[in-house]
Amino acid sequence: MKHYKYLLLDADGTFYDFPSCEKVAIKKLFDNYNIPLSDDNLALYHSANSELWDLFEKGKATCDDIRIKRFIPIMKKYSLEAKSQEAGLLYCKYLSENGILYPGARECLECLKQSYKLIMITNGLKEVQYGRFEASNTTHLYDKIVISEELGVQKPKKKFFTHTLDLINATESDCLIIGDSLTSDIQGGINSGIDTLYLHLNKEKQDGAYTYAAASYDEILDLLINTN
Repeated sequence: MKHYKYLLLDADGTFYDFPSCEKVAIKKLFDNYNIPLSDDNLALYHSANSELWDLFEKGKATCDDIRIKRFIPIMKKYSLEAKSQEAGLLYCKYLSENGILYPGARECLECLKQSYKLIMITNGLKEVQYGRFEASNTTHLYDKIVISEELGVQKPKKKFFTHTLDLINATESDCLIIGDSLTSDIQGGINSGIDTLYLHLNKEKQDGAYTYAAASYDEILDLLINTN
């Protein structure tokens, strides 16, 4: 395998268990407004949230849109629409307090840290991600944390990765992107000419133009540590 100096790491779905963090935060939020934690209500929230994040990746929605608008449908259902923005900000607070990692993620990061510079790259909201990195006691593992909201451009746009390379004084060939999203991480690598490692934890491998693929953290370490 080619030798890399920097690993550009995605957060959610790659090392951080966002669904578990989300479940805790949603329950606290719904309890706060006496909204039943039903499948229908969860589906209503997830639909609005997914639509906004898809628009964000395409550059058609902002971080503030996500913060403010994703709870409008569920709050409107319970005649609480006027509190949609309040709910969105409270949800971000609850999310920021949970930094749940996938089993084996911490050990993988600590092992990679011994051989590479680790650069966290995420489209997440800045207050949420910084809080979760602190809550999980992983901030110290990263040589740099790059959040799209602070750059003003998001993955998978080439400009996001160009800015990131400038921040760490690296070239495309120095870096390997590790992520679980074909549309954000892998497409970002394609757009910017950076090699990619597609991690498909607990899910079927999908076809794509990635450089490498792994189904587990052990496979990542086999590729990046044991073969170098």
